Amino acid sequence: MPDLVLKNIKKKYPAFTLDVDLEVRQGEFLSIIGPSGSGKSTLLNIIAGLESPDSGKVLFADEDLTDVSVQKRGFSMVFQDYALFPSMNVEKNLSYAMKIRKMKRGEQKENVKALLDFVNLSGYEKRRIATLSGGEAQRVALARALSSQPRVLLLDEPLSALDASLRRHLRDEIRRIHDERGNLTTIYVTHDREEAFSISDRIAIIRNGRIEMIDTCENIYRQPKTLFTAYFTGDGTGLPAELFSLELDADTIFFRPEAVRVPADGLFYGDSDAYIILENTEVVSAEFLGRNYLLGLSWQGHRLLAESFSRPQSRTITVYIRKTQLLFFRDNELVT
Repeated sequence: MPDLVLKNIKKKYPAFTLDVDLEVRQGEFLSIIGPSGSGKSTLLNIIAGLESPDSGKVLFADEDLTDVSVQKRGFSMVFQDYALFPSMNVEKNLSYAMKIRKMKRGEQKENVKALLDFVNLSGYEKRRIATLSGGEAQRVALARALSSQPRVLLLDEPLSALDASLRRHLRDEIRRIHDERGNLTTIYVTHDREEAFSISDRIAIIRNGRIEMIDTCENIYRQPKTLFTAYFTGDGTGLPAELFSLELDADTIFFRPEAVRVPADGLFYGDSDAYIILENTEVVSAEFLGRNYLLGLSWQGHRLLAESFSRPQSRTITVYIRKTQLLFFRDNELVT
């Protein structure tokens, strides 16, 4: 059952108009991704109550929260800059919401200790905010968001200021915190598709204020409903359908790099009828990714991407594209 429902939400801006219907399930981890300026943070702010829609409703468990204040929604938000109080130590940052709720001092200390244990920062109670590393500050911000026992946890690009290795570690921690909190509903805004794919139950792709697609990570990657979604969520190649004698009502053929076979010895072993064969394909680039190479290829003036377990030894090769992994689009919409 949906926990959070956005119904006919509209908000007009000079660059775009946010126009969204969205249902988020109880206990779900939903990520919202899209280009800069597409409306990701605006949508999160409307859910939090930091901005009001021009029209539409925000519902939680069938309760209309559209005109309810931020403080009374029971949601918590972690911002990109963490928004911690620099003049307070870690303990005071975490107990701030508890004081507002008039929690007893002894209970505050117990809760602070439990929260720090939960985010792996035991013993940090007296540390000043200015002395924390980026990763530590992010954990404190998470702990503070959880201190009010929120019904929904909202995160607005919380890892964007951290280096790549720390981001990978902390995104796993965020997912762990979500899972161990049981029925906590989490909505996570990011511009990083790898981040979203690694931790989400579902992903919503937003473009120009509208949701292009919302589905599981696997379905979005393998069966994107729009050509924009296909390109935005992973490497791929789009070729004009007219180049091939395929009787389909499509104008674009799209495929991922893993759909392309590049025989290491130049000899193909398999059923050639199951593949589109592109001869005289030029190798333009070969990027080593660790387990394999990402090849940039050129065929009849069109750029292709392919995966290969070895660097091609010849400048000109023949490649084989598996037909069962082709996606067909007309007017940017998936043909099913």
